[in-house]
This record gives sequence, C-alpha cells and structure tokens, in this order.
Amino acid sequence: MNEREKELDEILKEIVNEISITPTMLDKAITSYEAVGTWLGEGIKYDVKIFPQGSMNLGTTNKPITDKDDYDVDLVCLLENGKELVAREIKHIVGDRLKEHKIYREKILEEGEGKRCWKMQYDEFHMDILPCVPRYIYKEPDITEIRLTHKKDSYYEDRYSNPTGYRKWFEKCMEKTLKIFKEAYAIENKMEIIDVPIYRIKTPLQMAIQLLKRHRDIYFQKDDENAPISVIITTLAAKAYTGEESVYETLVNVLSKMSTFIEMRNGVYWIQNPVMPLENFADKWQECPQKKIAFENWIQKAREDFITNPLNLVGIDKIGDSFKKSLGEAPVKRALNNCADKKRNARDNKELYSTGLLTGIATQKVAGATLIKGHTFFGK
Repeated sequence: MNEREKELDEILKEIVNEISITPTMLDKAITSYEAVGTWLGEGIKYDVKIFPQGSMNLGTTNKPITDKDDYDVDLVCLLENGKELVAREIKHIVGDRLKEHKIYREKILEEGEGKRCWKMQYDEFHMDILPCVPRYIYKEPDITEIRLTHKKDSYYEDRYSNPTGYRKWFEKCMEKTLKIFKEAYAIENKMEIIDVPIYRIKTPLQMAIQLLKRHRDIYFQKDDENAPISVIITTLAAKAYTGEESVYETLVNVLSKMSTFIEMRNGVYWIQNPVMPLENFADKWQECPQKKIAFENWIQKAREDFITNPLNLVGIDKIGDSFKKSLGEAPVKRALNNCADKKRNARDNKELYSTGLLTGIATQKVAGATLIKGHTFFGK
C-alpha cells in the first residue's frame, strides 16, 4: 500500500472500533446467555448446550445505527440427546422452561414465539434463542448439523442448519491472519491460543464485513426489504478473501470479486451455504428479482464510497464528509478525532513523518521522509 492507502486503512480501522459492540456490552451479553443456559439446563431433562450463532459467533456484530434499535444476540439452544423429539416438542420444551422463570417470562416479547426462535427483550439487546436437536449426532468439530423448527401457521416443520460448521468454515477462510491475531491476543491477555474466541479479535476480513454491513444499513434505510441479508455479505466476502493484511486492501479485493461467487443454476441465482450445499442463501431472489438488482447497485455504491471517492478526494475533511454519508455521522466523526489524536501524539513524540506524497503521512521514518513539526493531515 502507498501512504495514502495506509491513511485510509487507519481511518477505516478506527471507524470499525466505533461501530463495534463494546467489550462491556459483549461481556453483558455473554453473562446473560450463560445465565439463560444454566436455567434451561437445570430444568430440562435433556442435556443443554447453548452457544452464539450469526454475527455474535463470527465477531462481526455492529452497534445499531440509532438508539431506537438494539443489538441482536442470536443463540443456539441444543438439546443434545433430544434427537427423537418432534418439531413442536423441541420448540416448546425450551419455551415452557423459559416461561417458568419470572424475569425471563417478562422479557419474552408479545410475539415471543418467532417462526424459529424464542425472543427475549433486554434493555440494550434482544436475545433470539433457537431450540434445536442434533440432525444425526452432535460431535465437534466434524458432525455439527442441527434440526430446528419452523412454525408455519400452527404447524411446525423440520429445518436444518449448521452454525458451528459455518463458523469453522469462516475461520478457515482467514486461517493465516486469524492465527496471527489470536496469537497476539493470547500473549496480551496471558491465555492459550486455543482459548481465544473469534469474537474477541478483529481480523481484516471481520472488519471489512462490519464496514460492508454498516454501509448496507445506511444505504437501505428507506428500502429495508431489498437489503442483502448479512449471511450473503459474509459468505461472499469470505469466499473472495485471499489473505490481505489490511482492511483497506480487503475491501478493494472483496468488492471486486464478491459478485463472481453468485452462481446461476437452472435459471436460479444461487449463493451456496458452504457447509450445507443444498441450502441457497439467495433463495428469496427468485421470487423477488429486485433483490438481486438492489444487491448489484449496492455493491457498485460500496466500491465508490470505500475506494473511488476516498482516493479522488483531497483533504481529510472531504474524505470524512464522504464516509459520514455512507457510514454514519457520529462514528466517523469520533474515528477521525481518534486518528487526529494519534497523529498529534506521534508528532509531539517526534515520530510523525511526511513522505511528500498527497496527504502522505507516516509514523515511522521511510526513505525520503521528513519529520513533521507542525500541522498534520488530520489536525488543525
């Protein structure tokens, strides 16, 4: 990367920090779902295993855009020895036990029984609990398919998923960089690498997905029905990722390649679940072709907002204004202030250099660089 691209990378990383779930909120969510798991395990005759799925499981959870929204905490509640249960029993064994707890009963929303989950509303997040049983047997790391329920009117159907397998596939897509980040986290926190959960770190792929999801949320604010679902963004980005070491380079690469992983099978758009080949994440695109058109329009806009515009705009103010429109005013403003503070500290410590390029600033001396003593790229 040249110095301009490095600057953009630093800004994007700071934006990710601002849109990410805070460590305090993450700890609160974990404590809450562990308590739910304990309650379920103590009152159900089946062996209960509860664990996160979706963005919480992949380390790609964003803060909501506005204070009116809250976090999603998606959980799997696996009844490990309940393979013989029918769909309705699976759903209501978990739901009935939750309602036996006074606090949990109050937290269950009026529409608490969703099509697949039981929903509980907390002050700052809502928890979706997915009751399920092993499809065959459940034995990590290799046999992890689950059978869940899908309520249609008053009828309960069997459906299948594999969130643990998907997480392992996702980790495999960034295996090299994941190892580096886990090692660093383990050293800093004095723990074993194997004990570092993926949601405690931020690899370039995770950060790129968070930025893409935030961009999607802003872009589709007035057209939520056509917004691509998160698993489509995550799957296509992970397939396109080739080990880039910066979030900026990751965005450049995945935005150029994501669409190439959309297949056409017998006239049907297909985005294959990498761990369940018969599942098509783009199944709604067939009945609603506008979703595919909206996806391609969004990808084009994301390329402009993350790559074309920042490289063509001159000055941090204009770049910042562009990011504020596409990623949100408040988090971008805070991110730019953080960048300015870091540059100011580097300058004060005589660690800030100019490379002579357009907005070329470095915090370490390189060939041809000169020490900056005054005004910086970010500050006034």
